Amino acid sequence: MHAEEKITDDALVNQVRNGNLQAFHLLYDKYSLRVYHFSKKYLQEKQDAEDVLNEVFLKIWENRETLKTDTSFQSYLFTIAYNNIRKRYLKKCREQRYLREFATEYLAVTAKNEEELDYKRFMQKFRKLADELPERRREIFLLRYQHELKNGEIARRLSLSEQFVKNQLSIARKFLLSAMSSDREITEFYFFFLFYQ
Repeated sequence: MHAEEKITDDALVNQVRNGNLQAFHLLYDKYSLRVYHFSKKYLQEKQDAEDVLNEVFLKIWENRETLKTDTSFQSYLFTIAYNNIRKRYLKKCREQRYLREFATEYLAVTAKNEEELDYKRFMQKFRKLADELPERRREIFLLRYQHELKNGEIARRLSLSEQFVKNQLSIARKFLLSAMSSDREITEFYFFFLFYQ
């Protein structure tokens, strides 16, 4: 970073600390495209990159009073971006793993696969059905499959018996498998998800 650029950043950051919205917009104009491309490089999806960009600058504005002028604003900015990207990436990986596990079980039961796949439609259907589970059963199910906690960990976290957790997971899986089986258009998703990277 050139000295002139650093001084400009420091001056703008100092103004942002005092609530100057125009200075904030200048920093946004200067770095937004770089943050966007940095995010898209790792997340691939345009919407995800836009979300990270918005989250990064929202955090900058919300924490403006604690911004420092004796450190690199650019480094601070990209550290926030990196942390947001990492959280999103890990969340996607967890979601994909628990859905793959569910899809594997479903295929073992139905032995069906189709050529045309509709991931978004499946996700909408799956989340809608998961929302229909009773509150405690849904909480247990998500802790197991989305957050990858073991039955014993879930039992301790929720002050329940491990057998109760096991029973609730079994009931939830049976309900979801049965409901998904009744939707022939959704069936095609499962074959795809086994191989989704």
